[in-house]
This record gives sequence, C-alpha cells and structure tokens, in this order.
Amino acid sequence: MAMFGSSKFDPNESPSGRAHHWGRRGVEVTATLLRNWLGAHTENSLRLRAENLNRRVYGPGAVMHHGSAVALGLAVFVTALFVDYNIIHEFWARALSNEFGEVPPALATTVAAKSLQVVFATLAVHYLISNIGHGGRVAYSLLIFLVTAMMVIGIGLLWANNSLPAGSKVFGLDVNDSAQQIDQFMKGLGIAPPRKAALPAEVKALKKYELLIWLGSLGVIFLVVASIGAMALHTAMRGFAGMTGGALYDNHKEARHGNRVRDELRQAQLDLKHLQNDEGGFVQAKLSEFISVYTEGVVSARHGNSRQNYLLRRANESAEEVSSSWSGFGSSGPGNVDNLDDYRNRKVAQS
Repeated sequence: MAMFGSSKFDPNESPSGRAHHWGRRGVEVTATLLRNWLGAHTENSLRLRAENLNRRVYGPGAVMHHGSAVALGLAVFVTALFVDYNIIHEFWARALSNEFGEVPPALATTVAAKSLQVVFATLAVHYLISNIGHGGRVAYSLLIFLVTAMMVIGIGLLWANNSLPAGSKVFGLDVNDSAQQIDQFMKGLGIAPPRKAALPAEVKALKKYELLIWLGSLGVIFLVVASIGAMALHTAMRGFAGMTGGALYDNHKEARHGNRVRDELRQAQLDLKHLQNDEGGFVQAKLSEFISVYTEGVVSARHGNSRQNYLLRRANESAEEVSSSWSGFGSSGPGNVDNLDDYRNRKVAQS
C-alpha cells in the first residue's frame, strides 16, 4: 500500500499539482494527509505564495532579465543583418561588375535588392529553430559552434601564414627570399628574369576548386552570422513572451511555463481573498478541488479497476471526515495543529 512518505515532496510544486501527482502515484488519501494538504492553504501560506509568484513574474529582477534579453537579442539580430547584408552586397557587386570593376547603372538597384535576401534567410533560420524543440536547438547550436570553431581556426591559419616572412610561407607557391632578390636585380639591369617554374600538379588541382572553396567559405560565414542573428531573435522573443505571457497560439514550453506561473499567481490571490471572506466555504471548495484533481491523476495513471475504486472511495471518505470535523486554520479555531498552551493544560489535567 502506497503511503504518503513514498511520494517525493517538491516545494515548488503547486498544491493542486501535488494532488494530481499523488493520484498518479496511487497514494492512499487519509484524513491526516488531507489536513496536511489544507495546511498549505492557510492565510500566511497563501500570502507568501502569492508574494513569491508575484516576484517571479513582475519583480524588478524578472523585468530586468526579460528586458535585457529583448534589448540584447534585438541588438545582436540587427548587427547580424548588417554584417550579412554587407557580405552579400559585396558578393553581388563583384559578380555583376564589368571589366572595369564597376557595376553598370542598370544593375545598381538589383545589387541592393539581391542583398536583402539576408532578411529572409535569417528569418527562415529563426522559424527553423523555433519549431525544432529544445533538443533541436541544442543540436543546431552545437553544429554552429563547430562550424564557427573551424572558421576561426581557418582565419587564424591564414593570418599566421600571411604574417610569416617572405620565402617561408606554409600555404601557396612561394620562392625563397634570395631568388626574389636576384629577379629584382636582373630587372634593374634590364635583363628579363628566367621563366618561373611550372606550377606543381597539386596546386593545379587546387586551382580547379578555388572558386568552389571561395563560394563555400562565403556561404559558411553567411550561415554562421545568420544563425547567430536568428538565435538572438529567438532569445528576444522569449524575453518578450516572459513579460507579456505570449500569444494565445504560442504553445512552446517556455510560454506554457510562464502562463502556468501567472495562473498560479492569480489562483493564490483568489484563494487568499476567498479564505479571508469565507473560511468554511473556502475549505469546502478546496476539498472539492482536491478530489477532482486527485481523481484526474488516478484515472490518468490507469490503475486497475479495483485499485482505482478503492483509492477514490478512500479519498471521498477522508474528505467527508475532514469536512465534518474541520474547525478552522488556527486563526478562528485550533484546526489540525495543537495550540501549545492547550497542549500544556491537557498534560497538567491528565497528571
């Protein structure tokens, strides 16, 4: 038989959520368990819960956190669009330039139009990461990180190679410094230097793929910047949803969690008001709520018919027992918590 102690207690779980959890676990409801559950609905408990939830939703820390996410996210998003726009603008300007390196006037406006594809590309990545779930976003972020690491390593190698002294470069065909000095000396004498040696076969093979490598590198840089901008926009929208509660159709995990916290805050405020106005009616309402939520948990767990009927019967019997013997939370009666002075008086009388 499942006992109360076998159910893990989560201090952050709402009382209604606890009742549903007990139903799913098959915890047998006793009068003592119900009284302890009602103990979480005292005036002090409800006021403390409402204040904590209000701090989490509307407190200065929450507002600053969400506002910072919106501001920084939008700033990174706009910066990514600016960077990508300049990259694509330069690409199209070179692709459409004539033999003099100038863009014909008839094609000048098309360069800007083609460069605006960065907006749609970044938004497309944003829609992708918004619909692949948390695990998908983690995997995509790791992929972008690996690509960025490779890109940074490549840029570092190129920078190091270009920083080496003449004649000692690692990449590319180069001659030693002395040969370069001889060529310059012969040119000064008016003598044509000897014909340079033919390119090695490996370099010729790489030359065939030079354009593809250049376009691929450009695409990788564009993808990295667009992805960072899209993830920054996603962060900004999460911060905005945290402040507003999200749209009606927003069923993402973050939006559902935020709406649930807001609902719990409103429920705690209504419970506190109900308790202050009518304690007896409040207790009856909370007992009915417990039975309803507990029943949902029992049914969703799909216990056997006999076990399910037994759990529901015990829950209703315990609710009736608590309802008939309830005498207050302590402010208007002793309730289920012994008063220390009453306890001492009884001990004196018994002795």
